[in-house]
Amino acid sequence: MNTSGFIFQDHTADIQVESWGPSLEEAFSQTALSLMTIITPNLSLVESKIEKEIKIKAEDKKALLFDFLSEFLYLFDVEELVFSKIIVKSINKINDHYKISAIVKGERFDKSKHEIGTEVKAVTYSFMTIEEKKNRIKIRIVFDI
Repeated sequence: MNTSGFIFQDHTADIQVESWGPSLEEAFSQTALSLMTIITPNLSLVESKIEKEIKIKAEDKKALLFDFLSEFLYLFDVEELVFSKIIVKSINKINDHYKISAIVKGERFDKSKHEIGTEVKAVTYSFMTIEEKKNRIKIRIVFDI
């Protein structure tokens, strides 16, 4: 199995994803890329024309993941942006909360250029897990479609 990646798993009504990486940062990146792949399946068509910095603070890792992924839905719904490069620079615990800092690169969604995938209504806490082992972080999440 690759050191980083994601796979889609069977789920009755929604889309379930398992993502992994050698670090928490890489596992979060892969989970966000899986979300983008649901929205537009061929990320190789998404050029790095727009760069944004995402910074989020939350009370725990699950809330951080939820808020991080929800930001991508917001950026797609409001600004029509899709991203093919998602680099999580850091995830840190500061006092009683977690902070994430990421750089994302992409462009405006264009129906004539980008493949139309499945509309994701929301990120869910259903079945959300973050398994942390030495050199291997695994995330499972369900997206409401």
